[in-house]
Amino acid sequence: MKILAVTGTRADWGLLQPVLLRMKAEAELDVSICATGQHLVAGETSLEAMKAEGFEPEFLVDMGLGASDSPKHLSAAMGRGAEGIGCVLADLAPDIMLVLGDRYEILAMVSSALVFRIPVAHLCGGDLTHGAFDDAIRHAITKLSALHFVTNNDAARRVIQMGEDPENVVVSGSPGIDRIKSQPIISRNKFLSDLGLDPANAFAMVSFHPETLAEDPSLQLKELLDALARRPDLGLLLTGSNADPGGKEIDRAFAEMAMQIPNTVFVRSLGSQRYFSGLHHAVALLGNSSSGLYEAPSFATPTVNIGTRQKGRLEASSVITCDATRDAILAALDTAIAWHDGHGEVTNPFGDGNAAQRIVEKLLSITEPRDLIRKQFREIGQ
Repeated sequence: MKILAVTGTRADWGLLQPVLLRMKAEAELDVSICATGQHLVAGETSLEAMKAEGFEPEFLVDMGLGASDSPKHLSAAMGRGAEGIGCVLADLAPDIMLVLGDRYEILAMVSSALVFRIPVAHLCGGDLTHGAFDDAIRHAITKLSALHFVTNNDAARRVIQMGEDPENVVVSGSPGIDRIKSQPIISRNKFLSDLGLDPANAFAMVSFHPETLAEDPSLQLKELLDALARRPDLGLLLTGSNADPGGKEIDRAFAEMAMQIPNTVFVRSLGSQRYFSGLHHAVALLGNSSSGLYEAPSFATPTVNIGTRQKGRLEASSVITCDATRDAILAALDTAIAWHDGHGEVTNPFGDGNAAQRIVEKLLSITEPRDLIRKQFREIGQ
């Protein structure tokens, strides 16, 4: 079976990698990789990181991201993405396209797959994130897909509620937990010294993205920056935003903060090993990234989940959700640090680290991939 895996960001690659690694062991699966979106933006290092892990993308689809993150520019980029993946699909003619998540880059790819009558296998559908347009994109990708690998039972119920065949909905868990289990952790002193942070101080990680359905996402950024500036006792590891409208503003603000505040660094992309090492050693993760809900609980690291970008996702006991205001963020951070110092065990609601095996087993059971394209809407109760 010929499978084309499409990745558009460093985040979805981190979740796809364990699945592709597991696929490599199966002679029946012929896997090709297409890198697009943020991977091809000038200055990004995720493409090199993929290659260093032994994965060489056979196809590159440049959507022209980077010059601007305005809605007009991103709309045009989606068009370029659909055109580019169309050339790939015409050349490769895969049996299945494998994608993950809720990004506009991936929506463009699966729309083209529909026209080519190529069934799509979608990872991490059925979740809810009320504060971002990713929510609508995720559900749209679900309806354009034929196979669904979801992270939890609630997500499975929602996908089935959308009319999808229960036989093709698999509760796999998140493959990000698979990767956590296989990734060695860098020692704390080496990790902080390499980044230029003082190992004598506790530090917090910050991963913040635009809340794309908010009236003015920049106001949330201002409140976060104000809160962070009031905790000089903490080192700060600021990470890069994604390629949504307003993402560049966040990166500029974080880079400026790193130059102005001692014991603060901004790293555009840490890569999986350094990111997970940071989660392991940090006293808290602040922001609104899905990693605070998906991955941080596996390290028993508390998450200060700011605003409504992730509203609707399952939350482990280590997640502290707060309003996007300075005082609320500071109060939640105090709670997180106290929790970090005295917590018990944390159960991650997104799986047990065996997602890749479940996904590959289902793919291997497909005898006629093209039959998947003729799916019917399943009424609830039928």
